[in-house]
Amino acid sequence: MRDCGSCTACCTWLIGDAYGWEFGGGKSCKFLCENGCSVHKARPKSCEKYFCAWAQELIDEEYRPDKCGVLISVESNEEGQYLKVLEINEINRNVIEYLKKWSERMNTPIVYLPKLID
Repeated sequence: MRDCGSCTACCTWLIGDAYGWEFGGGKSCKFLCENGCSVHKARPKSCEKYFCAWAQELIDEEYRPDKCGVLISVESNEEGQYLKVLEINEINRNVIEYLKKWSERMNTPIVYLPKLID
């Protein structure tokens, strides 16, 4: 498992509720501080259920969310697992090509969600 380091993209783009404070879609979580999440050990369910594909080392190092412009999470439904790609900044064409090849190689579908808020 990779350490998030200075990446806090999920704390701003993952939509959730942290102890009554809504966050996401570009609005940072109230508990995001200089050192990351101030309530990480007791983080809310929406955060606990989030599985960052980068942190789990499923995708290459250079595709850390704050560097590549997308949040990539591991999701599942009745048909199996897939990657959900949420655009957080203008997505680079190289990222799209990488994800297409990754999807083919891993035989794993990808659901792409464009950025809805500027």
